This record gives sequence, C-alpha cells and structure tokens, in this order.
Amino acid sequence: MARLTLCNILLSCKALPCLLSCLNLAENKLDLIEAAARALKAILHLPKVTSLEIYEPMHLKNLLSLLKVRTSTPIQGTTVPTLYTAELAGLILARSCTDTKRQNILVREGAVALLMNLLLSGSLKAQEAALEALSALCKENRLVGRHIVEFREPGRGTPIEILLDLARSMNPRMQLTAASCLTNLTCAEAIPEHMTHVMLIVLPTLIKLLDSSGDTQIEAPLILAYLVSDNEAMQKAACEADAIFKLADIISRLSTSGTNDPKLQVYQSHDKDKFEENALLALAAVSTLKEECRKQVIEAKALPHIVNAMAHPKIGIRAAACQCTRSLSRSVRNLRTSLLDAGVAEPLFKLLDDESVKVQISALATLCNIVLDFSPMKKHIIENGGVNRLVALVDSSNHQLRLNSVWALKNLLFHADPHDKSSVMDRLTYEKLFALMHDQEHTIQEQALGLLRNLSCGKDLVSFASRL
Repeated sequence: MARLTLCNILLSCKALPCLLSCLNLAENKLDLIEAAARALKAILHLPKVTSLEIYEPMHLKNLLSLLKVRTSTPIQGTTVPTLYTAELAGLILARSCTDTKRQNILVREGAVALLMNLLLSGSLKAQEAALEALSALCKENRLVGRHIVEFREPGRGTPIEILLDLARSMNPRMQLTAASCLTNLTCAEAIPEHMTHVMLIVLPTLIKLLDSSGDTQIEAPLILAYLVSDNEAMQKAACEADAIFKLADIISRLSTSGTNDPKLQVYQSHDKDKFEENALLALAAVSTLKEECRKQVIEAKALPHIVNAMAHPKIGIRAAACQCTRSLSRSVRNLRTSLLDAGVAEPLFKLLDDESVKVQISALATLCNIVLDFSPMKKHIIENGGVNRLVALVDSSNHQLRLNSVWALKNLLFHADPHDKSSVMDRLTYEKLFALMHDQEHTIQEQALGLLRNLSCGKDLVSFASRL
C-alpha cells in the first residue's frame, strides 16, 4: 500500500517525463539510468497509468538504445547499456505497449530486432523481459505478429524455433513467458497453419504449469484461458489433457482449504484471490463450446464451488464465477439438472444488484440462458421479483446492461404461459416495448423485436431464442 501511495504521489508530481529524461546514455551516468528505469518499471505496474510520454520521439529513442547491449569493449568515455538496463527497458516497453498504435510505433522503430537480440543474450532475466515485450507487441495485432514470425537474422534460428526452445526450458518462469508469447502469436493468427507442432508444446506446457508455484502458477490459468477461448479444437485438447480436473482441484482447494493447504500457505490473500479468479476464468473458457467439457466440469465437482464463488467478497471472483455458470448454462442437460440442483438461480439473481457493473453484466448474460425454456428457474425469477429488476435495468445508462436485460426479458417470454406473459408486460408496458423497438442502438432494437415475437407466439408455434 505504501509503495502504491508513493507511486501515485510521483505521478501527481509529473515525475514520468523527468524519469524518462534520465535515460540518456550520452550523459554517461549509468547509475542514474538504472535508478530511473527501476522507478519507471514500478510506476508502470500501477493500473490505469498513462504512459504516452514514453512514445515521444526522444524518450523512445533513449529507451530503445538501452536494448542495444554490446559484447565488445566500449569506447573510452562512453556508457553502454548493461543486460540489467536492457531488462528494465524491455519490461517498461512490455507494460507501456497497450494498444495497436504503440505496437506499430515500436515495430517501425526497430524494436523487434533489438528484442530478438536480447532473447539470445543468455541472461535469464533479460530473456524473460524480452519475451514479455514481444508478447505485448503482438497481442491482438496480426501484422505485428507476422512481422515477428517472419523476422530473420543470418546464422540464427527462426523466432518460432527460438520461442519453442525457451518454452522447453527447465525454468518455469521462462516456460510461462515463452508460452504466453506463442499464445499471443497464435491468437493473433500470426503463426502459419502448417506449424501445428507449436500447440503440441504450448498447451501441455501451460497445463503442466498449473502445478508449479508462485506467480507462474497464478498466471498460467489466465494464459490458458486466452489460448482456448473460442477455439473448439483447443478446448477439446485441454479437456483430454485433464486441464478441467486440475482447474477444479485448484478452485476446490482455494475455496475450502486454502488456509491449511501447505502448497497455498505461501500465498498472500490477494495472490490466492487472483489465483482463484484466473482458475475460474480458465474453467469458463475451456467449457464454452464443447458439451463433453461441460460434462467434465460437473464430474469434477466444481459446480458447488462456482456457486459459492458468486458470493465472494472480491469483484473479479464473482464475475469469473458468473462466466463459469454462463458456459455451463449453454447445455440443456445442465439447465434441467445440475444447475437447477445446485440452486444457481438465487445467487445469480442477487448479483443483478451487485456494486460492480462488470458483475451485473456477467450475471445478466447468464440469466439470459437460464430463463430460456426451463420452468423451475423461470418461475423462481418471476416469483421473486426478477421481472421488476430486469425492467429497471432496461433504463440503465450502461449499454450492455440495457441490452442484456432486454435479451433476458425476451428469453423469459420464450414458450411462457399467458399468465407469465401478462406478468412481464404489466411491469414492462407496451409503451416501453415500442420505445425499445425504436432505440438508437440496433442491437437493442433486435432484442425488442424478438421480445415482441415471443410475446405473440404460443408454445404450439415456432419460436426462436438464442443463447449468449
């Protein structure tokens, strides 16, 4: 907390430009450069810190010059960067490269060649920093990803070969950072389709790291979640490699015996919370598309812990638990049995009043599936004030809340009996429904029209309702 306060004070005093000015090698003050770089790295660890000053031409030139580590004897009277300053510069770039514009600037200024050179430096920490920077460079940027993959330097292996070698390292942290970089390249569609062997190394590496320790173990589930997201083949492979049972075991131990488990005693409370959140997100991601994966989540006895997590004090854990429930609710079988038996409707309904909009949005998205066509949970929502809450959220200033609330009301009316339809429309009113049909957001108009369709159709007529 003290470190956080100090960093905020430095930011309020406009310390960032001053620290960046200290990175000039021409001043021949290596101690000052190292101290300034350490301070910058610490400041950029803070959430929501803007780092636009770094990308001003002179500051960026100085920062990139720190990556130019030389093995030859320096000319007398000059200062050359050390592997330590190069490591710090790599981490500063990794933490400041947060959008496509900055990624493209760094590529244009030659950062890829400098980072690839650092990747072969032999220094463990410097290599990890280079991997983090390369990973940030290519995240969700196909052009930059292709630039990295296609980079060539005489006498050296290809970037993919180098990254795969590092992913096979004996050092867990190196494995994780290399796997993270390869994951970002994969998700950016930068790795050619014929290189299927890449995933034969990356996926098992991430699953194995679920059994590691420290920050590596905490971060591994989040990278795994990103790798398998929206990828049916990858989710199937993760399922077959027992990723779900490993994740379920982690969640179980964290939620029931975290204080007594010797492997978890080394973690601070906030580390355990982050670990549980990441494990829940990974479990949600790996079970979104395949019924066999959802079945395995139930078999791993993860559902009671997921339901309990919806009442966790931490916002991130509640939101992640909602995402797990949402993935499981895509299964008709789960809606009729497992989710109903677990009593998921009541805790989920309570989250509509959560202090966090993020949690509310996730809870609403899950409710859209739960109320679709399964009377026990649909009745619970209607009889316990659910309609009033959904109608109130229709007027929210948040677009996603408005959209999901109209979507949930639409699904609530799917195959509903006349009494339930009347109950919904008494609260929503036709006037508001017609207003929603003329909303400025086309997505809301679409759901409002679907609501009208479900309102007018009986159980004997064909209706359509999609799951989120």
